[in-house]
Amino acid sequence: MRRLLPLLLCPLLGACGLVPLPEVEGRDFYFVNTVPNLQPHEVAYMDTNQLDYLTLPPAKYQRVTMDAVLVPSGPIPEARVQIFASPTRPDCPTVAPPADNPGDLGSALRCSGPAGGQQLTEVALKRGTATPIHLEGAALDEAIRSRKLYIGVRLLSREDTFGAVVWVRQIRVRARL
Repeated sequence: MRRLLPLLLCPLLGACGLVPLPEVEGRDFYFVNTVPNLQPHEVAYMDTNQLDYLTLPPAKYQRVTMDAVLVPSGPIPEARVQIFASPTRPDCPTVAPPADNPGDLGSALRCSGPAGGQQLTEVALKRGTATPIHLEGAALDEAIRSRKLYIGVRLLSREDTFGAVVWVRQIRVRARL
C-alpha cells in the first residue's frame, strides 16, 4: 500500500497545480514591425496563433511560464517595449505587410490599446544584443489551455521602429497541472 500512496496522491496534487510537466521547446521565429508610425498608446499584435508552433497536449494547464531570448536588428539602436498576450484574436484593424517585404511575413493587428490582452513584461531591447525574457500570467495560462496565443507589443520609445526585426529564440514553456 505504501508504494501505491504516491500514485493515489497524483490526482489530488494535480488538482492543486502541484504536478510540474516536462519542459516544451518552441521553434525559433521572428517578427517584423510592419506597422508604420506605431503610437505609444497602440498595441500591435501578430495576426497568427503563436501556439501553432508548439506541440502541447490538451490539458488544464496552470502557472504557465515562457522563457525566451529576444535578439533585435534593424533601423534603431534600442527600444523599450511592453509585451502582451491575448488568448483570443484581438478585433482590431489588419495591417498588411508592405509589398516589398519577403512573402513569408504575415499581417499585423493595430489596436488602440491592449484589446483584451494582458501585459506580461516590459523590456529594453538593444540592436544585436540577446535579451532574456520571462513571461507568465493569467492570459498566458488561458491561452495555453485554449491553444490560442496572440503576442502583442507596445512601443514605449518615440522612434518609429518600422521594419525592425526581432528574433525569438530558445523558447521554453513550463506548466503545472
